[in-house]
Amino acid sequence: MTFTNENFSQLMEEALYGEDGFYTKGGGAGRSRDYLTSPEVGDLFGRIIGNYIDDWYDNLEIDGPAIVIDAGCGPGALAASIARAKINNADRIKYALVDRSPTHLKTCEERLNKVQTGFSWSLHESLPDCEYPTLVIANELLDNLVFNIGFADETYSTFEPDEIDKSLLGFDTYANFGIFKNIDNLKGADVPIDIGHFRIPLHTGMAQWFYELSVATSNVSSLSLLFFDYMKSVQKFEDENWLRLYSDNERIVGVEEVLDALRRGITGDITTDIIKEDLHVLLDIEGFSKIKFNTQHDWLKENNIDIWFENVLEQSSGYENLQAWVKSDTDEKPIQGFSSERAILLDHTGLGAFSVVEAKREI
Repeated sequence: MTFTNENFSQLMEEALYGEDGFYTKGGGAGRSRDYLTSPEVGDLFGRIIGNYIDDWYDNLEIDGPAIVIDAGCGPGALAASIARAKINNADRIKYALVDRSPTHLKTCEERLNKVQTGFSWSLHESLPDCEYPTLVIANELLDNLVFNIGFADETYSTFEPDEIDKSLLGFDTYANFGIFKNIDNLKGADVPIDIGHFRIPLHTGMAQWFYELSVATSNVSSLSLLFFDYMKSVQKFEDENWLRLYSDNERIVGVEEVLDALRRGITGDITTDIIKEDLHVLLDIEGFSKIKFNTQHDWLKENNIDIWFENVLEQSSGYENLQAWVKSDTDEKPIQGFSSERAILLDHTGLGAFSVVEAKREI
């Protein structure tokens, strides 16, 4: 396909989700696969998420069902590790695994059938309609949603907060996202008037996804989000290293470098950093409040990774027991023990540098 900045999203859609697309064929995260995300490091991450789900449910102060959506669930590593964590409120949780790849969903089904989940679960290629309090967890989803390419100064110089047309968010149209000083819950993050002339992603796919989420959860009285992803402020996109292509264990970085590789027919996983300001505007438009940005390192610390880690060590009779507990539902051996898992998840230069976003919408 010959592509321009404006139709890049079409190329990305075909490259990732087309008939021969990267994810259609089952590419993605996992041991002995294309790359690792936090759930594939071991069960420690899933254990922390399991505790988070329990706390979220307890704070709802209800005695009925609630929904957890695992958005962009991939081959199901997070769901399996949450199941092994034996969460307290499992019998009240309806766990929905959502992924566009039928191959991934089949792997999820095979994986969860081997585990005593404790919670009911279902598979979906798109966001299901929800009617109970809902928590949406998305680990490295937003960076794989399609986008076009524009220029920072052109995008933000035309931004007028009163002219955001919410109806545009359901289509492949960039809605002139940007930052203005009066936006709820955001302090000191307005884009400078003299922002430079450099390329940025125009998050059309992310806008579409939020539109679909708003439709699927229109009857939900309490909706919470927990996102883990590559994110940074728009000013930091000036180096144009926000575009990446992973192909045959090679990592190609930079807008011009990736575009050149695509023109030469190189295929693989296309990802981007997320512009924090644009995400915040989308959250604000959709009625979310209590929006909190954090690093994965700090979020895991706040959610007691060290306390839980120390308790496990005290209760364990040795390293072999820890390894047995971590062992996945496949025949593959775990790549690290808990000690190394903790270090990897907290690494400031790696997974620990991921951004974590929490937000809540109540009707």
